[in-house]
Amino acid sequence: MTLLEALEKFVSECNQNQRLREMNRDWTRRIQLEPEDTGDLHYLVSDAGLVSAGRGPVENPDMLIQAKEAILTAVFSGQMTPTEPYNAGELLVKGHQDDIMRLDILSLLIWGE
Repeated sequence: MTLLEALEKFVSECNQNQRLREMNRDWTRRIQLEPEDTGDLHYLVSDAGLVSAGRGPVENPDMLIQAKEAILTAVFSGQMTPTEPYNAGELLVKGHQDDIMRLDILSLLIWGE
């Protein structure tokens, strides 16, 4: 699975979940994903409850997530929780703490622990 495929799966799960859409109706954020080993930028955008993803840079990102591409793929496909690579220093997340927590909650609600 590629990172883009993992992000598309994540987006599909978010957008099909009515509870998540309601929870995020007031959360508009641009998230840049930067695989440190490939430099192949990807993004997630949350806008009024709907999430989208794609390849390339996002303008004025609110958050930056950096890790090796395999880690990003595993996290966004639900094969790995972000906690382990984050605690090991292999996943760097820069942004407002409230946004980081919201993204963690999204992952938890979609994939579980």
